[in-house]
Amino acid sequence: MADGAYRWQGMAPAPDPTRVEAIDAAWDEAQVHAFAEPARASAIERLERALAAARTGDLTEAAAQLTHARSVLSGLDPAALEPRRGLAGLFDSRGGRLKRFRAAYDRAGATVGEVAGVVTERIEGVSRRTAGLDEAWIGLRDAVIDLDAHLLVAVRRLSGAAHDETPHPLHARKTALDACRAAALQTLPLVRGAQGADARSADALKACSDGLMAWSQDWKDALGLSGRRPRKVRPDRERLLRVRDEAVRRIDAGLKALDEARARQAEVTGRMTGLRNPL
Repeated sequence: MADGAYRWQGMAPAPDPTRVEAIDAAWDEAQVHAFAEPARASAIERLERALAAARTGDLTEAAAQLTHARSVLSGLDPAALEPRRGLAGLFDSRGGRLKRFRAAYDRAGATVGEVAGVVTERIEGVSRRTAGLDEAWIGLRDAVIDLDAHLLVAVRRLSGAAHDETPHPLHARKTALDACRAAALQTLPLVRGAQGADARSADALKACSDGLMAWSQDWKDALGLSGRRPRKVRPDRERLLRVRDEAVRRIDAGLKALDEARARQAEVTGRMTGLRNPL
């Protein structure tokens, strides 16, 4: 096999010839059973590091918080501003209805603010995880390059070995190194896949956070709680309903995107685990 056979196009340069020559110069026939073991062990450690990075950043809590916020928003019904029918309506003043509705808005606003804070923290966590996955990808790439250097030496040594009925022990080592290299190489695009799921999660969380903040401000305006209040406040019920429904739609879209991202993450970590376990 030619030296260039282990080069993987578009992902990294071929091993440094100086590194290959140094490995060849340090060859010890008596230690052939452990040839390149540090390089193999390093690659496995970096596979495990990449898997650990891909497993972090569970968004279950964020999804639960958004679901809670959705429930709170759905429970705010502008119809509560309308006079009640029957005897109950006789003791149901406009001022009382408005006061109760504003109190409900205040409670909902506090909940929504807390949820928005949690969502913002999760967005920051996703950003940190993406940076960690970048480091894991670079580490894996470098591990593959180092394995390539050792495999090139193995190919050279095997090409010069005597051909007899007993396989040279280096054959077994090369097989183990090839398996480790293949696992690391196949993990690299999976790391990028995890980052892609992160990007979709961050976008979904940002859309939800923006929607929650927009709802809070728009409802405040529609309830006449912004700026200087007129002597007689007239809540804009149609606007209240429209803004609430838009916020709920944003949350629904965000939850769907989070579900898809979590499914992708589970797929990626499952495949990464399948590549690591046999080594």
